[in-house]
Amino acid sequence: MGIAARFTLGLGLVASIFASIAALVLLQGVQEMGTDLVNEAQSELVAKTIRLEADNATRGAMQMSSRSTTTGIPVQTGVGKVTSSRGEETARVFLAQRPAKNGQPAGNITMYAPADVGGDTGMRVLALIVLVCGALVAATVMMGAFTARRLAAPLNEMVEDVMAISRGHLDRQIRGEDAVGEVAHLAVAMERMVDDLLDGQDNQEALAASEAEADNMRELRRNLQPMAIEPPAGWSIETCLVEAAGAGTGDFVDAMDDGLGHITGLVGAPATHGMPGALLMAMTRAYLRSSFLGGAEPSVAFDSANTSLNRDLARGLYCSVIAARVDTENGRVEMVSAGHQAPAIRWDAAAGQLRKLQPNGIALGFDKGPIFRNSIETLNLDLLPGDAIVLFSPLAFDCTSPAGKQLGEAGVYQLAKLAVDQGLDAMETKLRAFLQGEPETDLAFALIRHHGDVA
Repeated sequence: MGIAARFTLGLGLVASIFASIAALVLLQGVQEMGTDLVNEAQSELVAKTIRLEADNATRGAMQMSSRSTTTGIPVQTGVGKVTSSRGEETARVFLAQRPAKNGQPAGNITMYAPADVGGDTGMRVLALIVLVCGALVAATVMMGAFTARRLAAPLNEMVEDVMAISRGHLDRQIRGEDAVGEVAHLAVAMERMVDDLLDGQDNQEALAASEAEADNMRELRRNLQPMAIEPPAGWSIETCLVEAAGAGTGDFVDAMDDGLGHITGLVGAPATHGMPGALLMAMTRAYLRSSFLGGAEPSVAFDSANTSLNRDLARGLYCSVIAARVDTENGRVEMVSAGHQAPAIRWDAAAGQLRKLQPNGIALGFDKGPIFRNSIETLNLDLLPGDAIVLFSPLAFDCTSPAGKQLGEAGVYQLAKLAVDQGLDAMETKLRAFLQGEPETDLAFALIRHHGDVA
């Protein structure tokens, strides 16, 4: 039931109760007043009659009116001058005929009463009515004031709470325990509004933090670009990082030349995203680059990086990496994978086929050393003229177009063949056309090609 209905019903009910009481009081007052007036008139009638008869009063001419009593005896009454031994005065005269005796008229009975008996009756009744009506109005006003105060109290509390919230105290609760009807609904709505404001503030802060994190990661990636190298004649190595629209996943790519005739390409994917993932990426890249540039073999470089990461990282953090080091003198390739969920793709020019290469191994930082060393497998192969190796991020398989089509293994293989034929720039263009925008995750690619001897 709404406030208006409650207020109307309550006020009407209270007014009805007080009106009934007022009517009863008024009726009893009038009845008592009437009884008092009758008694007073009768007493004055007897006293006046006795006194004037004792003074041998005679009435003068006056206008008389006749009426019948309940017993059927006619009575004449009028107001006029009465003369007695005390002088002349105004009195009300009543004349009634005595019942006849033995058929003979018995004469009249004359009675006298004050002319102004009951003259203040109207004022007394008016005073009683004013008193009763005044009490009724006062009771109605008190009921209205009580109801208004009860309705205004929760509203005043809500105003105080809203003012506190407007000053930044968003943890303030909207008080509405005593509210009823629309006021209670208003309290609930305002509480929801505050909750929405809090959620909006949290979302805004989270968005600002996410944007700041994304900016920091982009800045970090820009400062950690792959090494610009010039491989020996007949060889080429390319890298490509397709950055996500937001903070990204921290996938990275690197290319190195140790100056001893070895070129190395690697692709990694941290186990955590955001800024922790970016820092993990930077640490992993730094450890591996230090080892590879020092001429270490892939298995040795991975073992050294694993030991350092396991020592420095919190439990549960790790990074998957796949690397291929090529001896440009003879085309010998050493490939190692540390828990990388995406295989390397080799283009076999002689067979005209793409082949999947997946060495065994667990992720860097997952184990102190013994289990890691036993799991690492070094895959050796020869990269002949015309052959190529493509390394890529595991999440490339999950890329999805706006139409809902997933890239999948077949799509990745097509991109790898395009990279072998036309380079990573052409592959990136094709990938962006498929995505029609930025990917949801960072995607890293590395391409090593053996073009053959150049005269």
